[in-house]
Amino acid sequence: MKIKSIIYLLFYAIPLSIHAQNYKLVWSDEFNENSLNKNWNIEVLDNPYNNELQCYTNSSSNVNIENGNLVITARRESLNGKSFTSGRINSSTKVNFKHGKLEARIKIPKLANGLWPAFWMMGEDPQNIGWPTCGEIDIMEAGNSEGIKNNTQERLFSGCIHWGSSLSDHRMWTSGAVTNGYDITGDYHIFTAIWNESYLRFYLDNSTQPYYEATITKDYDSYNYFHKPFYILFNLAVGGDYTNILNPANITALPSEGSEAKMYIDYVRLYQEEGQVNVYSKETTGLSKISTIKNKDTAYYSISGMKLNSKPSWSGIYIHGGKKIIE
Repeated sequence: MKIKSIIYLLFYAIPLSIHAQNYKLVWSDEFNENSLNKNWNIEVLDNPYNNELQCYTNSSSNVNIENGNLVITARRESLNGKSFTSGRINSSTKVNFKHGKLEARIKIPKLANGLWPAFWMMGEDPQNIGWPTCGEIDIMEAGNSEGIKNNTQERLFSGCIHWGSSLSDHRMWTSGAVTNGYDITGDYHIFTAIWNESYLRFYLDNSTQPYYEATITKDYDSYNYFHKPFYILFNLAVGGDYTNILNPANITALPSEGSEAKMYIDYVRLYQEEGQVNVYSKETTGLSKISTIKNKDTAYYSISGMKLNSKPSWSGIYIHGGKKIIE
């Protein structure tokens, strides 16, 4: 979701069916119980990036679990200097993973004009090395200004990756927005990311042809941007750079005070190849048991990423073998 300077780097990959690998379910959240504290962090941001017009709150009226769905609600209401409120969650420090097949079944609200839903991932360490060095993988973003201009906003979406050694070195690759043959809003659709040592490929509704692909072999960059654990994010932004709507009056998707739009996530599931299991989780879900590691290193961090001189009395993070583990 972060958009700064834009430098394109050409990637090419050969399409491959998402069913070709032997994947096994290793973790999921079906949202059949309130898992917000177990698997997710609800972000509170008064001034999010990208010139977005909403603030993100931890109110249950913006982020909640209802009837087997995670529900993120955008609303036209004034709060903390913004004209809208909405929700954004992440699994940082609770569920991180490297490589596999990640899919989410999502119902996107009608987008016209000004809504910007997203399903994406960030490298596990932005608080330590900054963005874009941590790496970012945008699996699905919708509501782009190109669709608004062409009146195809309910069928248009895109994928993208971001990386670089610093803000001034920010690089990104997108194959451009895709105009789908059918409406992707108002009903559930499955968005899938296939991620391995060689490539990233994104698919809609189990299609055999990806709508996005990027080669990420280490030959392209000496830094390991896309081969470390990432965490998952969902959010529903209002306005901002992606939509090219910066005036609250032009957000026609939320026309009047109190107007709402809801993004529903029915489930999010992570599959990995047999024998690969590479998931770091705060909780044991029954699908992926995380073993207790003995002989811990003595580097301890707070949840915010601050290094501590001694082991905290409360649950925090320790570093073992270069990996961030939740205790």
